[in-house]
Amino acid sequence: MTVTETRRDADAAPAQENRRQATERLSGWRTPLVVSVVVGLLALFPLIKNRIFYFWDDSAAAFLPYWHEIGNQLLSGTWPVLRPDMWMGGNLAGEAQISLWNPVSLLNYVLVALLPDLAVAATMVKIEFMIVLALGVYFLAREYGAKEFAAAVVAISLPVSGYTLYVDASAWVAGLIGFAYLTHFWWSLRRFSRGRLNPIVPFVFGALAMTTGNPYGALGVIVVLLVIGVERLLIKDIRKFWELVLVGGAVGMTGLVAFLPLLTGAAVTWRQPSGIYNSGFMVPGLGDLLAMSSPTYLPRVQMFEPDFTTFPMAYLAWFILPLAPWLSFRAMRARLRERFGIFLFGTIYLLMTIAPSDLWLFRWPARLIQYVYLPVCVLVAIALSVGLRTSNWRRRALGSAALIFVGTYQSWAQSPQNIEWHAPAFVLAAGGTAAAVWVVFKHRAKLLPPVLVTGTALVLLMQVLVMPMNGNVTPWYFPHNVAELKDRFADRYTGNTLQVAEIWPAIERHGYSPNGAWRDLLFGNMYHVAGVKAQNSYTGIGYNSFANALCMEYHGGVCPESYNELWKEAGGTGRTLADLMRLETVVVLNGFVPGFDASRPPAGWSVRQTTDIVTVLHRDAKIDWPQGRLANAAPGVRVGDDLSTGFTGETMKYSGSGRVTFAMLAWPGWSATVDGKPLEVRQGPAGLLQLDLPQSANGTVQLRYFPPGWSLGIPLLGFGVLVGVGFSVLVAVRKRRPRTG
Repeated sequence: MTVTETRRDADAAPAQENRRQATERLSGWRTPLVVSVVVGLLALFPLIKNRIFYFWDDSAAAFLPYWHEIGNQLLSGTWPVLRPDMWMGGNLAGEAQISLWNPVSLLNYVLVALLPDLAVAATMVKIEFMIVLALGVYFLAREYGAKEFAAAVVAISLPVSGYTLYVDASAWVAGLIGFAYLTHFWWSLRRFSRGRLNPIVPFVFGALAMTTGNPYGALGVIVVLLVIGVERLLIKDIRKFWELVLVGGAVGMTGLVAFLPLLTGAAVTWRQPSGIYNSGFMVPGLGDLLAMSSPTYLPRVQMFEPDFTTFPMAYLAWFILPLAPWLSFRAMRARLRERFGIFLFGTIYLLMTIAPSDLWLFRWPARLIQYVYLPVCVLVAIALSVGLRTSNWRRRALGSAALIFVGTYQSWAQSPQNIEWHAPAFVLAAGGTAAAVWVVFKHRAKLLPPVLVTGTALVLLMQVLVMPMNGNVTPWYFPHNVAELKDRFADRYTGNTLQVAEIWPAIERHGYSPNGAWRDLLFGNMYHVAGVKAQNSYTGIGYNSFANALCMEYHGGVCPESYNELWKEAGGTGRTLADLMRLETVVVLNGFVPGFDASRPPAGWSVRQTTDIVTVLHRDAKIDWPQGRLANAAPGVRVGDDLSTGFTGETMKYSGSGRVTFAMLAWPGWSATVDGKPLEVRQGPAGLLQLDLPQSANGTVQLRYFPPGWSLGIPLLGFGVLVGVGFSVLVAVRKRRPRTG
């Protein structure tokens, strides 16, 4: 070999090494890409029989309308924190799960606002987070030593498991989002603790989990910090333990901004921390969790109406228990110190899942089923990675047969009327288990993942065909085309609008459908999507005084008596409650209010429209001070001008003295000044904001809203980001610094 050839080979070596490393990096993303595609496809299965599967219950009544409205405000250049015109549902900062500080959520809200259909938007965003969850499970299993194929199998299974799919993905999406971020926080924090990842990654995932405002996601962050810290202590890695404390502290500081408005404003709401008690509501038993591989098992867990579940709440994956006799439990126990966090996490959440129904802010422990199943998935992936054991195959086969039979019998015993469901589930489980074992015996282990995933797809298909919905929550069946909603309602119900109606009387008479009750009525936050300034809205926190005055429910429904309350003098003001709320339109469900006579409307009101569903009343005179929210001024107050400045400000000019009432709720966070001097903000009738104005010849009232807790939460957020980013930079610099000696 010549000198020139030697030099050429030497120059080519680094290039070849770079190409090899690039190829390895690309191949490392091949399996996650497959997982994403498969989960995305499986997530479409529920739409086969239920096109609005993801536009269900709270997602339809609350989350998607909230997202749509917030997205529109962001597009207009406004960052929303309060919507006085949404009344009980308008405290966006206090509704922690609205996630005003989560950048990914805000981008999704803009996407929702740009899409013409809320059901399509719901499907897109939820599938996005189902994929995020699947990737989190995959990387977590890989971090604990599972092979790619095994991690992929369990990662595909969890997002389409019973609780995750039928509850969080379908209805209570905040739980799905918080859980998805939590899985990524776990794997990235553990990888950092092993010195294999910069702390910026777990810091970002932890901050995303915290700022979702979901208390279960926040609790999960704390538990993960605990279990990874214990893992470090068990191997006596004290330095990393304290680094974990630092990262955890930084993450925790980012989350307070999401929760402090809820906690500091709780005094006026019905969402106050409760004690510890057990109503039995959504409390699963150990026997329910042991049915994790029974696709048609319906737990007798109390959950709204009916008082048993109508979907496979406890289902995880069809293959876990049937293949248990073939799995290596020794592999699960291997390197116990390093993997102790898996067992600790599972134990903590198992105890919480079978705990009393209410623990402080945490209630309905069935929400935590998926947290129990997360470490189960990781352990199964570890066992699958070493392959199925084939020794003593007759005893193992008998064990699988027994487990499948018991699971099927348990399912039949719970709902014997559904024998036509249980039979195909039995066939799928038995056939899938036999196929999985057969490919191993035939030395075709590469076919095991396709067999398991195909089985998952077939079971899911069977489930969504026979159980196409979560029948324990409200389906709503709202119209979801935004343009059609506006065409139907915006020009009919003008000005400040109150709907006097309740859900069940409306649907019993006219039915759940866009062509039924929803021709003239809406609940939750849907009126706001339709362009109606409705004082009925959805809320997770409520406002006690307002709710009591109108007996208004969380979904915006009211009792029949609320109609008469509107026309009574309120709080010694000499004005009716309808006047103080600046109502211009009142929509009354026909036959709902005893004694209601459309031919005799209240003084100053007339009937604008009558249908077979509703009677619509409209105020005859124009509202005073149309540019602001002032509703009433005492005789001693002469108002020069009143002007709203966005949603969080009000400026009023006056002379004289006396009490004034504004048509908005006195949420904690409102402050007032008169000519720059502080003035007490008080609650008036129905929780309306009132001020006692001092004597002035030419006074200026300034009302401003700033969420309570943010004066502390925002600096802590900034400091947490500073600590998290600063520590990450320090670690990066320290790693690049050349070692000497």
